[in-house]
Amino acid sequence: MKSIITLIITIVLFLVAIVVGLKNQQVVNLNYIVAQSEIRLATLLAIIFVIGFVASGIITMMFYLQLKIKNRQLLKMTKRQGKELDELRSLPAKD
Repeated sequence: MKSIITLIITIVLFLVAIVVGLKNQQVVNLNYIVAQSEIRLATLLAIIFVIGFVASGIITMMFYLQLKIKNRQLLKMTKRQGKELDELRSLPAKD
């Protein structure tokens, strides 16, 4: 369910970006650090949108991988503690 909502939100954002791009056909002057060019505003908006989308995807993947690594460590610890608990339960009781 969560992935369907995410997909719908992503599609809506892309549609909004397309509509905004179609409404902005003016040519703007873009100054780089070492160069300058004229580019359509719609193209500039699309480039910035894609850069933001990719950057947020990379950041999300970093957090996801950190959680997966932490989860794997905790599962190993749980298995080890389970084995220790089984060993302790199998020891004869001291009176």
